[in-house]
Amino acid sequence: MIADLRHDRGERLARTLGESASFIRTDVSVECDVERMIAHAVDRFGRLDCLVNNAGRSSPYTTITDLDLEQLDAIVAVHLRAVLAGMKYAARVMSAQGSGSIINVGSVAGTRAGLGAHYYSAVKAASIHLTRCAAAELGE
Repeated sequence: MIADLRHDRGERLARTLGESASFIRTDVSVECDVERMIAHAVDRFGRLDCLVNNAGRSSPYTTITDLDLEQLDAIVAVHLRAVLAGMKYAARVMSAQGSGSIINVGSVAGTRAGLGAHYYSAVKAASIHLTRCAAAELGE
């Protein structure tokens, strides 16, 4: 299952991988797109065994005094809100089928200060903590 904003590249990759691959255009910052992506995977393959939250967008380096909160909102939408949406819809399917794995790609910038831009570091730290909270709820 391939989900991406870039329709042409996603379709081309799915064709290259063969009949066992499927592509759906997805903007992970839009909750209904994430819900549709999970439903597409289940419809196409009959189950959902794994979700990898790996979407990203660039985050400019800036000083605290020059932060743009609208830029922060855009970074949060992709690096945190999308992770939560993916977990929300995947966990519903995986809980019902009794198995599955959710992998959220983090960054050392979310655990150590000074290694990434403020926006990126903050949302990766939040994503890492969110992952731990979900694991406490959903894990064995």
